[in-house]
Amino acid sequence: MMKNKAITALLLALLMLVSAGCTRNNGDIGDLYGRWKVETLTADGVGLPLYDGEVEMYALWFQSELVWIHELFPHQDYLNHKGMWKREGDKLLLDFSFTGDYDEQYRPPVALHFVENGVTPLTVASESSFKMTLWYVGDDGVRYEYHLRKVY
Repeated sequence: MMKNKAITALLLALLMLVSAGCTRNNGDIGDLYGRWKVETLTADGVGLPLYDGEVEMYALWFQSELVWIHELFPHQDYLNHKGMWKREGDKLLLDFSFTGDYDEQYRPPVALHFVENGVTPLTVASESSFKMTLWYVGDDGVRYEYHLRKVY
């Protein structure tokens, strides 16, 4: 009988530890947390071909102050592009200005038309817990609009 109580107490303690674990580094960032697939991208209202067989998915992952752009290729090959982000009102600022070793990992994929070595000032046009529309006007004068869907 005593053995069953000890096992029950141990299992309850383990359950409390597991349920108290944190999946978000440095606090809750709300609905932005997680992985967002870029469903479509337009340039001045014209759709751009993101998924031509070479790339299967672009996904933005947000956690803490970090953003990764996960570029998935066939056969589960991938490349992660690393940057920083911050939110100021309706602006989502993606910063890919880091320089150093492995610079290609700190540059966004060319196909997304983000600022290559600096900050992309995206305007949040709409957002919910599972969909988001972002846009900005690039240095080339083109308005880029991104439609994202949360996949995780």
